[in-house]
Amino acid sequence: MNRARARAVFSITVAAVALAVSACGSAGGSAQAAPPVASTAPKPTAPTTTTLEKPKPYDPTKPIDLGGTPGVTPTEQHRAETLLRETIVDLHRYQTPAEAMTAGYRSIGDALTGDEHFVNWGLVNDGHILDPALPESLVYEVRGGKQQVVAAMYMLPFGSRFSSAPDVGGALTQWHVHGDLCLTNNPVQKTLSGFTTLDGTCPPGSSKAGDTPMLHVWVIPNVCGPFAALEGIGAGQVPAGQTRLCDTAHGEAPTN
Repeated sequence: MNRARARAVFSITVAAVALAVSACGSAGGSAQAAPPVASTAPKPTAPTTTTLEKPKPYDPTKPIDLGGTPGVTPTEQHRAETLLRETIVDLHRYQTPAEAMTAGYRSIGDALTGDEHFVNWGLVNDGHILDPALPESLVYEVRGGKQQVVAAMYMLPFGSRFSSAPDVGGALTQWHVHGDLCLTNNPVQKTLSGFTTLDGTCPPGSSKAGDTPMLHVWVIPNVCGPFAALEGIGAGQVPAGQTRLCDTAHGEAPTN
């Protein structure tokens, strides 16, 4: 083989080897390329906060919403709203004292306090507790020149104590008693005879109203909310260690 031909054969061989190596490297790189690895670092999350809705003033002409009170569970709120809603509906039939008397209610003679209570004494021990269809007592005020029903007052059976009072709405509701009131002994129409003396006695022919727990449910806007007890001369006593409930968050703004 001459020198020129050897040089040509050598060049062709080198070129072929280079081409094979290039092709092999390209194919090997494509087959063995590792997929990208997803990052396992935790993604930052936005901080979460629990906020209460802003309480709405109680208006019986609008949908009942007693939300926004700290510590009140959804179950307690639902019970309170249900009792309030049903009381509003059922008290329509007792708009006037005459309608109440037709249904068996009698005044206890406390109109001088500004809130006159009519009680159906036969309902106190009837076994119905917090029944809007059978409220033990109705409360009337003079509004617009005439008396009209403003609240129901639910009473537990005689002999009950705070310890036996059911939880209605947690911090939304509060039971009270009238342990300093004296009522005449007439079983059908007990009337207010005064207040107990310093030694806890009542005038002759009358007895203390007792410690039967009671709960007001107002069907009109109230400064201290829909479950407030009375204030002033007609105010009762709340459980020991508690302060008198005044739910201004759901109350009506006082007028001058």
